[in-house]
Amino acid sequence: MIKGFPPAIRALLVTSLVLTIGRGLTLPFIAIYLAQQRHFAPERIGMVLGASLTLGIVFSLYGGYLVDRFNKRGLILCAMAAFALSFFLLPFSAGIVSMILLLALINSAYSLYSITLKASIAEWLTVERRIQAFSANYTLVNVGWAIGPPLSVALAHTSSVLPFYLSGLLAAAATLALAGLLPRYGHPPLAITQEDPSTEKVNFRQTLAILRRDKRLIYFTLGGALGSLVVSQFASCISQYLIVAFDSNFAYRVVGIILPVNAGMVITLQYFVTRNIRRETLMHWLLAGSLFFIIGLAGCILAHHSIAYWMIAIAIFSLGEIIIIPVEYLFIDFIAPPHLKGSYYGMQNLGSLGGAANPLVTGLSLAYTPPATLFYLLMGATAVSLWLFHRGFNKPLPASAQTVEQ
Repeated sequence: MIKGFPPAIRALLVTSLVLTIGRGLTLPFIAIYLAQQRHFAPERIGMVLGASLTLGIVFSLYGGYLVDRFNKRGLILCAMAAFALSFFLLPFSAGIVSMILLLALINSAYSLYSITLKASIAEWLTVERRIQAFSANYTLVNVGWAIGPPLSVALAHTSSVLPFYLSGLLAAAATLALAGLLPRYGHPPLAITQEDPSTEKVNFRQTLAILRRDKRLIYFTLGGALGSLVVSQFASCISQYLIVAFDSNFAYRVVGIILPVNAGMVITLQYFVTRNIRRETLMHWLLAGSLFFIIGLAGCILAHHSIAYWMIAIAIFSLGEIIIIPVEYLFIDFIAPPHLKGSYYGMQNLGSLGGAANPLVTGLSLAYTPPATLFYLLMGATAVSLWLFHRGFNKPLPASAQTVEQ
């Protein structure tokens, strides 16, 4: 999967896997930990998780600016060190403010690493290879999420804080490994030089002005937010729907089966499905992915009590996820000026707020409308997302982005 990439990119992709395993060890179980070990009430848990997630997403905008202004190698190591330290400190934190700050630091550090990884891919690989790298990274992230939670369950039987320490150790070990490896790999062949006129230094306020003026970026970010609303918290969304439409026992049965189906589809097919995606066919692929989303959502409405139908519906939905996630990355790569790659990826990360809104949208829909309405809303969000990307794709390229691509 990562064979053929430069050593620096292979090292960063493996690190992405390690960090995701660390997140999978702890983040899915934070709510349980706060309830059982810290005795937080449900509303305090919601405040901690919501506030820390939002802070991490919002920070990504400034994180992208940092990627454009400072040495990427140093930023990666600083982000990973902060990531590791936060996990070591979490078991010693008892107050709501300290928990929010530490979880926000984890989310922000991972966001900074993710943006730096994307910007590094743009510096090390030609356009044709970038989609393969984005696809490989998404596959490895899913592998990490498949490994982390079961391992955490096994460790939690020994100690409730052991997963936190293991997450910190994994991140610390990866930090030390990268600190030794990255200097050996030299400089990216496609990195712009200080002599390039496009490298004129701009401050954060000026960067925000550039981002705000780029209508393509605005359309793509809004389209990505709606896409995130559909796919980001889909397992939780399905769980809430099944409990309301059927019962909790059936919800456990369905979710216990469809999650492995989704993970299996992504892990086994991601690289093979997206390896032939090209920039000139992006809209065709996005249309195909959106259709898979809509067909899969329609299948969820029709599945009723059939486990087999639920599996088929989620498999079709997963094909849409396999296509759309890396294609959205390439859309941003398509329009980002070489000296502002990080800022553009940071802006794209704001689309994650759509995923953060999913539980609220799901809850309101299930509370005030028939259960199936939820899927019609998600189909509508998919269609509007496709329209926004189409509008952005057809917008004239800003003068600042009219550079010769590698």
